[in-house]
Amino acid sequence: MEFNRHISRRLHEEHDATLTLWGRVESTLVAGKSDPALLKSAAASLSHELDVHFEFEEKELFPRLAAAGEADIGELLAEEHAAIRAAGRSFIELVRSDPDAAQLRPLALELAERLFSHVQKEEMSLLPMLEDLVDEEADGELTAAYTS
Repeated sequence: MEFNRHISRRLHEEHDATLTLWGRVESTLVAGKSDPALLKSAAASLSHELDVHFEFEEKELFPRLAAAGEADIGELLAEEHAAIRAAGRSFIELVRSDPDAAQLRPLALELAERLFSHVQKEEMSLLPMLEDLVDEEADGELTAAYTS
């Protein structure tokens, strides 16, 4: 889907990067391989997702959806954020403290699955809704807020 709003395009680009990176993580782990550098990269990227991307959506975008009568999708995505945050914090800590831990592989595979599903929902619902809800002025404000 082609997005006209800057904020939608920015989030879409991040979603693409997330899918690419976590696709590599999943492929590597399913093949039984070890790639500590890839896991460190995934942990760093996930930290940004949790601290910046999720926070922005929850504080700036989900309230706009609710105001437009679309609270259900924001609530669903926020619930998924909570589950991903919990697993994500554990993953990040394991990568930092014990990258050879036995539970790292299943946790990373769980995260990959959760992230793939979550991104798909945002691409199919959140971003198209933003295209309709956000005018040019709000788009500029949201983009500036997200990139600052």
